[in-house]
Amino acid sequence: MIDKEYYVKLSQEANENYTFYKEEAEASIHRREYTTSKRYDISLYWYDRQGEISGDISDEETDTYYEFDKDDRIRVSACDDLIDGYAYITYEENKMTTRTYVDGILDSIKEYLLQGELIHQSVEYFPRFDKLEVEDYIYEGNNLVQIYQPQYENNAYFDHLLRTYFEYDEQGNLLRVLDGTKGVIYVRMPSEEVLVLREKVKEELIQALKEIVSDLCENQSGKEYCFMSIYLHDEVHTVYSPIFHPGLQEVREEQIEENDNDEEEYYYTLWNSGDHPMNDQQELTDQHLIQKLRTLIIYWRSNGDWWEEGVSLWKEVAYALNEKTNWSDYPILTENFVVFVEWEAMDVMSGDLQESIPPAKLLSLQSDRLAPTV
Repeated sequence: MIDKEYYVKLSQEANENYTFYKEEAEASIHRREYTTSKRYDISLYWYDRQGEISGDISDEETDTYYEFDKDDRIRVSACDDLIDGYAYITYEENKMTTRTYVDGILDSIKEYLLQGELIHQSVEYFPRFDKLEVEDYIYEGNNLVQIYQPQYENNAYFDHLLRTYFEYDEQGNLLRVLDGTKGVIYVRMPSEEVLVLREKVKEELIQALKEIVSDLCENQSGKEYCFMSIYLHDEVHTVYSPIFHPGLQEVREEQIEENDNDEEEYYYTLWNSGDHPMNDQQELTDQHLIQKLRTLIIYWRSNGDWWEEGVSLWKEVAYALNEKTNWSDYPILTENFVVFVEWEAMDVMSGDLQESIPPAKLLSLQSDRLAPTV
């Protein structure tokens, strides 16, 4: 059981002695290192767990920097997690302590408790919220295999945070990090394996979307559909599990009738799935496929280009579907029905729409004044 009162008193003492801890850390400084963004964290595998990329060392002065003592230990970290937040770090035989201040007021205090050279527990207290966050580190030999966060026990909503699992290759290099539901949050793969997985996932997504459209066509509501949008938000989980939003022909006909001759607004409206009812929205249901796609997206996230790669994959899926599928064979789909990738910043007038649609079908849409000529 964690003694919360101990950490309350510790935070009070840190608040009262801000100047002491600041000056003590600064007096030990041997060198400073500027970075483009957050670069270091004492917590093990912090970047892999958060899905972030560490900042680069900068030749120029930046707002984010770290100061090291003569033993090359970080004593000061500036603005790496908080704007105007400065952490001062102390080292003892069995623990490390970070005291983070914003404008001289304690934001949090965190202890890393050691057994030998290994962190076996970290406890962070946030006085603003009167909240403790605890992590227990579990090892096999010197390899961290699990992190347990007891504050999330008995709350199914946080099952993904309760435990974190770490897997290694035969050489002891980190291979995968999984959340509490065994979902991938970090993965290392050779580039050849990534390409093979990408092609396999692409083919499976094409088939899955054909089935989704087929299921839509089995709907006996009498509705007629003019498109299926693959809607992507700029968050990782929405790229490996997006919303498929059908567009109703009757809504499009109303939009055409209400056209005020503003060409840009006209085409934007025709391809805005948000103007169509949400009742028939679909999602992927094959959990094995979702996990494979998630693995790809997480791999790309580790390399910094998950959004571009994810959107590109979905555009290829849409393009292949429109190219290989005779949608006229499907009941209740219009002659110009297409599947396309949509996102908030999509610009219909600049060619974003065309990247999902083969030339022949695009020409048909343009001839019916349903798509702009770019």
